[in-house]
Amino acid sequence: MSEAIEVVPTGDDGVDEALRSLDGIAEQPLRAHVAAFDAVHGALQDRLASAEA
Repeated sequence: MSEAIEVVPTGDDGVDEALRSLDGIAEQPLRAHVAAFDAVHGALQDRLASAEA
């Protein structure tokens, strides 16, 4: 059984959406974790790049 982790909203819609995409990751097969984390990493990089522009 996995422990739920509460994600506190950041106030940035792009960041919050990226983090919400990890909801339920613990129930997914381990193979799916790499793709999910890679997608979140990419989304956060894109958000950071747009904030720096």
